[in-house]
Amino acid sequence: MTLRTLLLAFTALACASGQPANWTDGYVLGNGIRIHYWRTGGADKPVMVMAHGSSDDGLCWTNFAKEFESRYDIVMFDARGHGLSDPPKPTDGADAQVEDLAALIRELKLEKPILMGHSMGSASVAWFSAKYSDIPRAVVLEDPNLSARRPAVANTPEEREKRRLAILARNNMTVQQLVDDCMKNSPKWGASECATWAPSKRRHHPDTAVGTATQRPAMRDLFPQITAPTLILKADAQGDLRQANEEAAALLKRGRIVHIAGAAHNVRRDEKQKAVETLNAFLKSLQ
Repeated sequence: MTLRTLLLAFTALACASGQPANWTDGYVLGNGIRIHYWRTGGADKPVMVMAHGSSDDGLCWTNFAKEFESRYDIVMFDARGHGLSDPPKPTDGADAQVEDLAALIRELKLEKPILMGHSMGSASVAWFSAKYSDIPRAVVLEDPNLSARRPAVANTPEEREKRRLAILARNNMTVQQLVDDCMKNSPKWGASECATWAPSKRRHHPDTAVGTATQRPAMRDLFPQITAPTLILKADAQGDLRQANEEAAALLKRGRIVHIAGAAHNVRRDEKQKAVETLNAFLKSLQ
């Protein structure tokens, strides 16, 4: 076994077994489930809530959150069916994750939080910010889907079962196997990011395969209702796609979009330093 492999294994084990030493975790009851969260802490700091993408969990924000924890009290929660939060239910509505976020904010008594979401989390944050427009201090969306139409997803019983079994298969992979796959498929992320990503795949509940994503409103319908300052960190794009993204962002009352050069869907992982610099500039503008 090489030194690099040993370091990867050690890092993955550390991330799988607990949170960073100075962070805490806990649960709240809300919207019919138990919601788990991690928190960097600091009563005198403004609050930033981070909502992860599908199949990730709260600790997948670890490396990014470390860039901001000295200035912000960061809450990284596990969406239902992810991490240590309760699994979804067959009766869940399309807005279940929106109301989960509302419950978390209410139960933790968070005042004017900055809300950031990636992918699935960006959909929840945007819908929440449109529905409860007086609550967010600001909104940050990492690579939200800005297309005019939501992508069609086959949702037959056979397709749902196929997705369930695919999630279960990843549940049964070892952390090291997942880290190795991550390093192979996403080499720009680096070992530390892959080590925080891998354990989340083992905690991802197969019942999330049922899904209601196609029933969520399109971002273009939500944006005119969002009143808080909003930053979109968007994957690199050119030509007609870039123009379409900018047209969608123009629907925001107080928004801006930044296409991060070289980044794909996982903007903060593909181009972390650029994402940090762009977000820092946005946060400074709020002061």
